[in-house]
Amino acid sequence: MSCVPRTEFDAQLLLSSSIRQVNTDSPGFNVQTFKANEAARISPDTAATSLEHAQYAGYKPQRLGDIPGETQIGSTPLAPSTLQWLPLPLRTWFWVTYVCVLVAGAIALEVALHFSHKNHGWATKENADKGILHYVYTLPAVGVAMVLVGIWAWTDLEVKRLQPYVDLVHGDSPAQRSLLLDYTRSHNAIVWMRASYNHHYIVALASLMALVALSFQPIAAALFSVRDTYRSLPEAQVNNLRQISLNPDEQTQDLSSFLGASGFAAASIVYGIGDPAFIHDGYTVGAFDLPLNLATNGTLKANTTAILTDPGCRNPDSPVVMDKHPDGSGWNNSATFSGCQFSWEVDRSSINLFGAQTLTNCSAFNTSSIDFSPAIFWFFTYQPTPMASVTLCAPSITALNVVATVDLASSNLTDVTPISNLTAGQGPFTQFAGNITGAPLFGRAYSGLNWTNLVVDPFVNARAGAILLQLPASVFENAVQSDGGLTAAFVNNTFATLSATVYRKYLALLASLLYFVDAPEPMTVTVLTFKKRLFLSDVAVHLLAVGMLVLALFGTIMHTLHKHDRRGLRLQHEPGTLASAAAFTAQTPMAEMLNGRQRPEEISEALKGRRFRIDPRSMKIVTEGDAGYEEAQSPAGWRMSFIPAAFRRAVPPSPRRAAE
Repeated sequence: MSCVPRTEFDAQLLLSSSIRQVNTDSPGFNVQTFKANEAARISPDTAATSLEHAQYAGYKPQRLGDIPGETQIGSTPLAPSTLQWLPLPLRTWFWVTYVCVLVAGAIALEVALHFSHKNHGWATKENADKGILHYVYTLPAVGVAMVLVGIWAWTDLEVKRLQPYVDLVHGDSPAQRSLLLDYTRSHNAIVWMRASYNHHYIVALASLMALVALSFQPIAAALFSVRDTYRSLPEAQVNNLRQISLNPDEQTQDLSSFLGASGFAAASIVYGIGDPAFIHDGYTVGAFDLPLNLATNGTLKANTTAILTDPGCRNPDSPVVMDKHPDGSGWNNSATFSGCQFSWEVDRSSINLFGAQTLTNCSAFNTSSIDFSPAIFWFFTYQPTPMASVTLCAPSITALNVVATVDLASSNLTDVTPISNLTAGQGPFTQFAGNITGAPLFGRAYSGLNWTNLVVDPFVNARAGAILLQLPASVFENAVQSDGGLTAAFVNNTFATLSATVYRKYLALLASLLYFVDAPEPMTVTVLTFKKRLFLSDVAVHLLAVGMLVLALFGTIMHTLHKHDRRGLRLQHEPGTLASAAAFTAQTPMAEMLNGRQRPEEISEALKGRRFRIDPRSMKIVTEGDAGYEEAQSPAGWRMSFIPAAFRRAVPPSPRRAAE
């Protein structure tokens, strides 16, 4: 290989500079004569000294062909101070900012997910999952994802556009990898494979990351979801309407309320009706206002007071003694309760007979007042054989401080949790409870089957008789509907349990009439209801955060490798236009090489077997075998330090270099 010595090369540069500074259009000017004179004046030593102190900024870049007869390729070097063009996405400040945004965004997503769990989402409108509000919380995230994806798509596009020039500046580039290469016209799903085949691994990495980034938008659309969340609202003030106290007015009524209570107890057995408002499993709670303005579907919890009614039903001490009448017209039956005997007689007027009354004159129970005397429920049947059963119920009440739970949709109590026994005058809603826990009741309960001070009226007497008939009838119906039916109830003697079910409901209804008075007073309640809350999706957040971190990591790697890979490329303008293509090939043999060739196969055939490179001094494309090709050799080893040998393509040397 023949090389021009450094001093001779410098002399040639000074000679070219002298030619540019004269008026070549003057009459009689001869380029060859001028060259000979200047060559004699400028010796190699003088040229070296002159160029040593020359400033590249002082040269005005000239287009090839400005000097008559000058055709040497790459003879106009670029000054070191010349500004170089670089796409915006590949500028360091731009991509570093982009990577930082990706990392910060991934961290912010995980932090937001933590607070989403901690706060059980964020408050939103009740119709947030419908209409325009659905897009209000989904579109912003999608918009941010579009920006991130768009910036990387821009970066990917610029990397693809620069790749032919990068390959040319490395030198010895075949046409298929440079002049004929265009990655921008194919989809990234294909580009990364083509780029890998061409050993353009940076382009392949950029394309793969572009495919990863495409997932950002659908994942961002799934980031937020609106869920019905059961949560507590701020405490609210309502009115407690009734407080525990003996209500004397109810004792002298005409028994209409008592008859209604017995009818409700009977209907609950026949028709499966649940407890009425503010009554639950024997607990009777003082009525209070429900804050339906806050929620109509949810749960309310309140600290209040309640009366717990225990029916105290029990079986006799021994089985019922049955004596048949000598004439067979009926039976005499008797049973003993704590030493007190109770007897009743039945006839043959019906197959099934039942009744209710109170126990009197028994020292074992409080029978001093008929109002508090124990209740007796007796039953008799002739089928399949004569059988009798009797139950005694000695009711009692307990005043309690409780936590009441109310279903706002139905206004029914769903749970009552006792806290402590109520002491009159201690605690809220207890100032009137002294006549319940103390005189005159002392915790005793009205039986509801015998009354004093009744209104003298035949209709009142009829109501009293109806109550005494309706309650045992309800117990009898309960036995019929029980497992095993009526016969099993007699055989197993389960009437005590069956009677307690009906009698407890009756007494609980009476408690709201007898043991509470109207006394409004403010109270604090807590409402728990289903509210629309905006949540972050765990899966979507983790996927998007991982995707952003992956893009940030491999994006940093790609930009670092690409910056090193293109360091010899000093573009002075944005490539891609027709004018740009002309600037790269002006006054080069390539123009003649492609002259008249328009079809793709003709162009490929003209470039086949040739190698090209860009002269890093003039940024002109030169062809192997043309003048200046060897002088345009790029520094060796650029890729060696970044791309592993296993991934490098062994490019065969040019014929000239092989010969050397």
